[in-house]
Amino acid sequence: MAKKEDNKIGLIGATAYIVGSIIGSGIFIAPKGIVQHAGSVGLSLIIWVFCALLNMITAINYIELGTSIPESGADLAYIDYMGWTPIAFSLLWLSLLIQSSSSAAVLYLTFGKYLVQALDPIYCFSDATADSVAKLFGFGLLLFLTLTNMFSLQKFASRVQIISMCSKIFATAIIIGIGFFFIIFRGATSHYSSSEIMKDSNWKPGAIVLAIYQGNWAFGGFTTLNYGSEEIQIKDFRKTLPRACLGGLCISAVIYVLVNVAYFAILTPQEIIDSSAVATTFIQKTVGNGPAFAVPAVVGLLLIGTLNGDVFSWSRPRILSPRKSYRVSFENFQTLTSIIFAFLGDTDQLVDYLTVTGMLTTIFALAVLVIIKWKKMPIASDPVKYSIFWPILNLIIMIALLVIPIEQDLISSIIGFGMFLAGVEKLTHLCQILTWTIVDSGPEEKTRL
Repeated sequence: MAKKEDNKIGLIGATAYIVGSIIGSGIFIAPKGIVQHAGSVGLSLIIWVFCALLNMITAINYIELGTSIPESGADLAYIDYMGWTPIAFSLLWLSLLIQSSSSAAVLYLTFGKYLVQALDPIYCFSDATADSVAKLFGFGLLLFLTLTNMFSLQKFASRVQIISMCSKIFATAIIIGIGFFFIIFRGATSHYSSSEIMKDSNWKPGAIVLAIYQGNWAFGGFTTLNYGSEEIQIKDFRKTLPRACLGGLCISAVIYVLVNVAYFAILTPQEIIDSSAVATTFIQKTVGNGPAFAVPAVVGLLLIGTLNGDVFSWSRPRILSPRKSYRVSFENFQTLTSIIFAFLGDTDQLVDYLTVTGMLTTIFALAVLVIIKWKKMPIASDPVKYSIFWPILNLIIMIALLVIPIEQDLISSIIGFGMFLAGVEKLTHLCQILTWTIVDSGPEEKTRL
């Protein structure tokens, strides 16, 4: 029992996983995407605040789901609880085997490229070897995080996340501090004047929804703890999950808004759109080129926490792996597929196709919560409970966000739905064979009532 307790994480570690999973590449990529669709400073900030509130509502519902059905696996465990196992498996093979693998590949390859750039003043790699060295750095990080999450969650993996979280807060605090220094002492407020703040706003519903997608992607990661519900300290589970989830979201939301306020104090919307690295451009315009050389190292460090959160969620889908040996096998398989994605071509379009599936996953999970509350179905004892109004409101918003892109990009929607339907039956057994896993259908494995 002592060994089992040693592998649990408490409030600080849990909050670190939330903040570390949310704040990552999103803070360096999403600002450009949001401005590109929103057009103005004011509308961009409004969308950031709206995305924070929307994810707070979603987090409230996932807190109730996580404490009502305290099984590892998040959405997939909740959907399987209703007996919708084929649907859960279809969503699983899409989100984990393809979407998560490509996402992890992007993260660790980006880490490798930034690390190569950070080492440039010390050793300059040739163009022929830089790509291979970046891949090796990325593979090393991925394998390191996989091993620590499998065998040393409390002693090492959660500590890595705590260090990463502190580094992210420190790095973003520097950006915020520089921006507000220029606002307060240099009068850099021209972009916030009444004539400029809403200038060139794009109020088209399609553009606003696409901007919201960028913001939601930046806030992705707050459900990380739901993937590992059984890893959280048992005696404080119903206190730890809400505090860590909402606390981590609040910290991330405040940082995101303040960072963007700092960006807009120095950079125009067009400069943000044209920049290939917003943070680097910001540092160059405020401090100079010298300190800007340290930006790649800082960005690479920030990506460690995001990738660590992804790896943590891989080994925790109880619907797939009720036994520890199966979970280890699945995590190894996930790591392998992520490495394979590094040698494939551009995966961005594939991830775009799976956006529909991501929305479907959330919709099905919210539908489970509505049905549980409406029918008063048996759940775990003493869960965290909120009004049924919240999952219904959340469900309506998610359906709206799902429907609007169908008009914007019919092909991506068709492909996304098609891949989902293809996975309902035929790929269920294939996934089980490839990952050495079984469906959690035994009565002894059901939710702890």
